Amino acid sequence: MKNIIKLILKYHFTIIFILLEVVAFSLIVQHNNYQKTVFSRQTSSLFCYISSYLTDIQNYFHLESANRKLLEENTALRNRIEQMRGTFAPVTIDTAIVTVSYVYRKAQTINSNFNKTKNYITIDKGFTDGIRKEMAVISPDGVVGIIRNISNHYAVVLPLINVNLRVSAKVKKNGYYGSLQWDGNDYRYSYLNDIPFHVDVQRGDTIVTSGFSSIFPEGELVGFVESVDKETANFLSIKVKLATDFKKISDIYVIENRKKEEKRELEATTYEEK
Repeated sequence: MKNIIKLILKYHFTIIFILLEVVAFSLIVQHNNYQKTVFSRQTSSLFCYISSYLTDIQNYFHLESANRKLLEENTALRNRIEQMRGTFAPVTIDTAIVTVSYVYRKAQTINSNFNKTKNYITIDKGFTDGIRKEMAVISPDGVVGIIRNISNHYAVVLPLINVNLRVSAKVKKNGYYGSLQWDGNDYRYSYLNDIPFHVDVQRGDTIVTSGFSSIFPEGELVGFVESVDKETANFLSIKVKLATDFKKISDIYVIENRKKEEKRELEATTYEEK
């Protein structure tokens, strides 16, 4: 308290001057219509600007909850689409029971890297959340990878930008499929191989999952053709710009194929007969 009194006594002339200026300005504004109008207009603009700025700050801090809500809605919509596909699929007497092939679960990345040749992503869902090995992982932008390992509450994803991962993908416009594999260099680009030389592939063409594996549904976005190398004799080497930016990936979906084991068992039995 003593320090405050000393401060006031030390700067009392300045304080009195400021108070008088405020009083004078107030009297001018109150007794002159023009000054009152200008002051009111400027004050209104200032408060509008401050209010807008505070609103932007508030909206920014609510982005995370808004994104979570959108992710939940998208998950529900994807599952609903799968239910509708099953409902409107051709049904005969022998197949009267319709089941959903794919189930989507939302999750979030909690750790990742993108600057190695063998990159991995950790997500915040695990065995207790219904996550299993070899489930597909996608983002709102496109394909991410495949579940590699799991614990009770976490899972590790083998992403497209890992040199050990191959994904069956196709050119959307004509259906020709091949093997997508990263070369270990730029994390934004991968390569689609085994496409025959005669196939028409142009820059900008869309690349999607083929649906031939037991992991990814058909038609999930992989990326877009960046360039086509026709120097090889029999096959094209297609450079693909990946739809998913692995440097800023956050929210993801884990996809369960409920008919995966049935398909694998049937194929294994058939191949053994050969």
